Amino acid sequence: MKFKRSLRTHLLLLYVMLAVLSGIIVPLAGVRWTLSEFRGYLQERKKYDVDELAGSLLSLYREEGVWSGTRAADVLRQASKVPMAELYDAEGRRVFPAKSAKHGAVYDLRSIEVRGAAGLPGAPANRELKSGVNRIDLYSDGRLVGSMLLTLPSLSGKTEIMFAKRLGQITMTGAVLMIVLACALGFFVAGGLSRPILKAAGQARRISRGDYGTPPDGTRSEGHTGIREIDALSESVAELGRSLAGQENLRKRLMVDIAHELRTPLTVVKSQVEAFVDGVWEATPERLNACVAEIDRLSDLIEEVEQLTRLEGEALILQTEPTDLGVFLEKMLSSFKPLFARSDIDLSWTLEENVTAGIDAGRFRHVIENLMSNARRYTEPGGRVQVRLGTSDGRAVIVVEDSGAGIRPADLPHVFDRFYRADASRSRGTGGRGVGLAIARAAAEAHGGTIAVESAPGEGTRFTVTLPLDCP
Repeated sequence: MKFKRSLRTHLLLLYVMLAVLSGIIVPLAGVRWTLSEFRGYLQERKKYDVDELAGSLLSLYREEGVWSGTRAADVLRQASKVPMAELYDAEGRRVFPAKSAKHGAVYDLRSIEVRGAAGLPGAPANRELKSGVNRIDLYSDGRLVGSMLLTLPSLSGKTEIMFAKRLGQITMTGAVLMIVLACALGFFVAGGLSRPILKAAGQARRISRGDYGTPPDGTRSEGHTGIREIDALSESVAELGRSLAGQENLRKRLMVDIAHELRTPLTVVKSQVEAFVDGVWEATPERLNACVAEIDRLSDLIEEVEQLTRLEGEALILQTEPTDLGVFLEKMLSSFKPLFARSDIDLSWTLEENVTAGIDAGRFRHVIENLMSNARRYTEPGGRVQVRLGTSDGRAVIVVEDSGAGIRPADLPHVFDRFYRADASRSRGTGGRGVGLAIARAAAEAHGGTIAVESAPGEGTRFTVTLPLDCP
């Protein structure tokens, strides 16, 4: 089984690795660069001290015209920054230190590499001085007047070693503190990241078991963490739970409604038939017709459910053709006119001309039939129903508006759900089965259109259907 780490452990290890890398590699590179700059500083400082000493000796020579051993010795003894220096004249005779030189002895300086020159116009500055013996030639008025031999210690001397040691100690102390701080910070940050994710995962598991409510501890997994992605995840899981809870409630209500719709006609037919069998009732034509009416009611319900299933099915193929919606609606509304008149409802329409859309006339009739049937059923006698056809934003717009009882705001989001009916304005007593509007929506969407509803209690209801215009 593959080992799995928690998010907190993973983030903590990542913080520690970054802290180790930043606490060791970066400081080591910094120490290396600092030491390199320090060596460069020592080198430049040594060149400056040598140039200053050479300038003092040349000034002395120009004053006297010859090398004065006593005064040159004073200058060289006072040069504390260049302690190990020897002075020779142009012939190679040692001027300082005189006590160690044989009288009149001449030394061959040609074997010593010239590392720089002083007092000669255009002469190169001191080249990089090195540990050991370095030769610096002295010029006055373009003439070689002497040479200095400087015995320099290694640049990796005691001062540099102490500096590097101290710098290393400070760097390691800072690295250790950085690692400890990173571990502490990583612990809290990793915990802050993992807790909301674990809560979201726990709620997802509860949702998978059918528990769509809040977590057992009463907390809300969508609490804000300040991290957009984690907040979005938590909110999505919570929204999923709320959506599934709503769907579960609708499913239960759907099953209750279907059972009621099936039970009522079956109970009526069963009681009638049992009465005929027991001889309680005589099988008169009126009673037999009542049984047939209940059976027709069952058949109509089954037909509507099958119709809705076909409209919502993926394999639905529409036989669309360009249709003048004004002519199409005129014929349908004219057929509804007598029915509305018998219900004492004023039906009127305003249809814009030359509004063409590609529709399957047989399928799209379901939209208009269900909207008109719905308007007639829930409009009181003496009321009115208006139908309008127009265009907006490149789409055909059909509006069916009634002056009925209206729909409560809590019921509006569900009016297109299967078998959904509000208890007040959409009661079973009016005879609807709660499938018509679901059929209307499915048929409209199958044509690439939309259907929407606006309503308020006591102010009537307005359904709006939009369809893409058929543009040649």
